[in-house]
Amino acid sequence: MILCNQKSLEELAENIAESILPGDAVFLGGELGVGKSVFVRAFLRKLGVTGDIPSPSFIVNAVYHIDNLELHHIDMYRLDGTPAEMELYGIADALVSDSVCAVEWADRLEENMKQEGVMISIEFTDDPEIRKVLIDDRRMAGN
Repeated sequence: MILCNQKSLEELAENIAESILPGDAVFLGGELGVGKSVFVRAFLRKLGVTGDIPSPSFIVNAVYHIDNLELHHIDMYRLDGTPAEMELYGIADALVSDSVCAVEWADRLEENMKQEGVMISIEFTDDPEIRKVLIDDRRMAGN
């Protein structure tokens, strides 16, 4: 467990981005407003995304291309996680590709879709400026 303010949450995202390889996924969970989007924006910026990084709540799957790397910023907030939705929005394919995926509201994915990856849980604390972050790195050895 790590306690973070917004700046250290962004630094944590940057540190995780430094270890990311093609095909890796980061799955984020936590309540509305806890900092999932803050984390993902810092993560994507570290990977080279420039310009505006809007929340993909309405488009669900925002795709960025940096050099030869495809990055998916997926927001499951409006979804139930059904197989039809995963197919419709290209999420199922993205998660088994060489793309890097960052998934907000990952608790809405079926467990078999998030067996490998970095699981990040962000929680509120009694201090409105501090978040509790739990990290479970489930990537295969060698990644």
